Amino acid sequence: MSIAKLLNDTTANGKKFFLQFGGQGSPYLKEVSKLYKEEPLLKEFFEVAFATLNKIESEVGKSDILIAEGLDLKSWIENSDSAPSDDYQIRGSVSVAMIFITQAANYHLLTLKGFPLDKLTAATAGVTGHSQGIIGAAMASVAKDGKDFYKTFADFLSFTFYLGYRAQEKYSIFEVEKAVLEGNAEVGDKNPSPMVAVIGYSKEELESRVDAANKDLSLIGQDKLSISLYNTPDSMIISAKPSSLLAFRKKYKTEMDERKAKFVYLRTTAPFHCPFMEGTWEKFEVDLKTKIHFPYTVADLKLPLYSIYDGRQIGSSENLAEVLFKEIVIKALHWNKAVGVLFTDSNIATVIDCGPSAVTSKLTGGQLTSQNLTTQVLCLSNNKDLKVIFEA
Repeated sequence: MSIAKLLNDTTANGKKFFLQFGGQGSPYLKEVSKLYKEEPLLKEFFEVAFATLNKIESEVGKSDILIAEGLDLKSWIENSDSAPSDDYQIRGSVSVAMIFITQAANYHLLTLKGFPLDKLTAATAGVTGHSQGIIGAAMASVAKDGKDFYKTFADFLSFTFYLGYRAQEKYSIFEVEKAVLEGNAEVGDKNPSPMVAVIGYSKEELESRVDAANKDLSLIGQDKLSISLYNTPDSMIISAKPSSLLAFRKKYKTEMDERKAKFVYLRTTAPFHCPFMEGTWEKFEVDLKTKIHFPYTVADLKLPLYSIYDGRQIGSSENLAEVLFKEIVIKALHWNKAVGVLFTDSNIATVIDCGPSAVTSKLTGGQLTSQNLTTQVLCLSNNKDLKVIFEA
């Protein structure tokens, strides 16, 4: 394998990479199809992915409503007419696993085309992932190669599927109430879901409005609004039932219009990163004992793995499986903390984003801009960036 110029230049200058992985809501089918059809180096990777999905599907059973149209990614790729509707593809019980496969393919291809694992690991200062991306980051931190990589990938894929399954099980509502659909149409919004991006408020401004709405509208218990993802200084996500999000929207629509703030529903089917999901860990803990082979601990991590909740380096006394699950499903995400090492480690010259899509690379770019930093951010899902990454 010839070594990529970017890797040679980075190590020659005593600099480092930072690896990150994207999160939920990212489109994946087009990207994973392209990788499958155009990258022969990924042949064994996809064989393992398809076999693992088949095993999972047989375990759960297609009669289960959460995967009612199956997990036959191979057929979806090879015959696009067989692919299920977008509404099915975005279900957490389906998309979480498929997004992981896409970003894992991007990462694995990186190690096969100019960034041999030992050299990449030596040149990497740390890893993290946006929302579910922290699972991909953990897999990269385990840093397995060859046949060991495929075994680890299969284990992590099973872990990822059941995480998405248990989250979706907690909120197994796929049809939005007619009154909520009509209410959104009245205010000019489309495709209501349990998560919405609010862009144009500071952290303090949005927190005060969420608190006021919960109090004034008597939104308590499972109806409560929660800020679930703090993406950039003026872009955050609120998670709640669609009816609660509609009530919030109506309360502040006039103000949002005046300040030209955006209110955009995410293409997702469960309210991740919020207290609504309390109680899901207990079922997943049983899955770990009965369905999932996940022997990995913090001691297996070869690279610093940074928390998306508080930015700490996940430590030796912590249960890796529990940390990953709770940081994705229950705890809020603070992206400025997850990538905080970029603000303090001047040796990090380049961030490599493993996708899917370029959304997370843009979020990191926004965080760097807020700190007046010009660290290079390159995304494996961006054709223009690919030329820079893989240049020989």
